[in-house]
Amino acid sequence: MVLSDKEIIRELLNGNLIISPITNGKLQIGNSSVDIRLGSIFRHLKVVNQTHFDISNITKLKREIEEYSEEIVLQPLDPFILHPKDFVLASTLEYLKLPLNLAARLEGRSTWGRVGLQVHSTAGLIDPGFEGCLTYELHNLGKLPLPLFPGTRIGQLVFYKMDNSVSSYKEKDGSKFYGHLGPTNSSFYQDYDYKNIINAKNHGKNK
Repeated sequence: MVLSDKEIIRELLNGNLIISPITNGKLQIGNSSVDIRLGSIFRHLKVVNQTHFDISNITKLKREIEEYSEEIVLQPLDPFILHPKDFVLASTLEYLKLPLNLAARLEGRSTWGRVGLQVHSTAGLIDPGFEGCLTYELHNLGKLPLPLFPGTRIGQLVFYKMDNSVSSYKEKDGSKFYGHLGPTNSSFYQDYDYKNIINAKNHGKNK
């Protein structure tokens, strides 16, 4: 069941759901969603002098992923210019804390989608018990550069009522993004299935 505005407000007032800061509830809380804003920290993917990620060494792979992007921190009223076909990681200005009986989904706002802004590629689902700032996967699908200012409402959260989860997000294996305060690089190498692939390939080389 999708939460209505009255139910969202009730969850916020009783402290069951935390979205902080909400500076203008009348503007941010819609009929069945809460608008969320853009933070000031970005991770921009760089052109690097390598043909692929080297999976032969986890330590080296982690370093390659870190070097694949650079952190950019904007000053107040400075925009990040997202060029057509460009991709960048950013984060929400708001800090989110979900209880065990609510899941959420991150969606883009229509007004930005109509000029080509995509706010996530695949990571739209937010599990019960999640806590932290959300990472945007920003992609400009339009024809013109987009000036993105920190504090702008580019996304929205829809909440779903559910039975209490068996365990919270942070207690599950593979919960890599709990409590983060800014955009976070990929850590696909920590997934158990990818670890199995790396171990199998390296074991074959050592025979």
